[in-house]
Amino acid sequence: MRRSAIFALVCLALLAALLSGCGPSSAATPTATSQASPDTSAVVEVTATVPSVANPTAQAETPASTTAAKTTAAATATAQPSATRSPVRPTATPTTAASPLPALTGGQTYKDPQLRFSFMIPSNWVQVQAAGAEVAFQSPAPAGQIPATVNVVLEKLPSASVTLDEYDQAGEANLKQQFPDYKPVSLTKVTVDDKPAYKRIYTATIAGRLLELQQVYFIDNDTAYVVSCGAPQENFAANAAIFDQISGTFKLGAR
Repeated sequence: MRRSAIFALVCLALLAALLSGCGPSSAATPTATSQASPDTSAVVEVTATVPSVANPTAQAETPASTTAAKTTAAATATAQPSATRSPVRPTATPTTAASPLPALTGGQTYKDPQLRFSFMIPSNWVQVQAAGAEVAFQSPAPAGQIPATVNVVLEKLPSASVTLDEYDQAGEANLKQQFPDYKPVSLTKVTVDDKPAYKRIYTATIAGRLLELQQVYFIDNDTAYVVSCGAPQENFAANAAIFDQISGTFKLGAR
């Protein structure tokens, strides 16, 4: 059996729901500046399951300790679907040569408490709760509007022999299964912390809103690292540069 049929990219398929609303984190944000709490007066849970490692075709919940863990995220109930959907760009063939993503030159630095990774985020973004993610931040946004969001997910793989291409292929298969209107926009080879990575951009409707998402992912030993960014499709282009810059600052360890 092909390895891509054994495991699923839960982080690529499910964490998109974070983009439509997260609750404020009870932990202190890494910036000293006081930030206003985002409006989370009404949320609806978006829950999904992924194929079991033992039976990749069955949709059943698996324990949190397994590779394919259940991920739950919140979506703002007050947000209304867009009246007109923007046309989706065709899928691009991955580039043959990977290039590093640009880096954010200012802002706050987030360091994982377990010293597994660090990255930079704009100073006015606030840390929020995100089920299934190691950490999440969102941009300022008027009340009732969906903010731009970034979150980081670490996924333990079955073995260190899983390749990035296998991970990517399993991820797209899972996206198609989880989101009926999933539309690929582009797939680009990049580097993150000098490691080969993919940057996938796609659209999907979650909790009644058409979102555009960017996910940058790479593998180190037997762990996949995924930086997910996104916003309502009509606002994605305005945030695309900052999404690249945030992902471009991601580093392993406590540097």
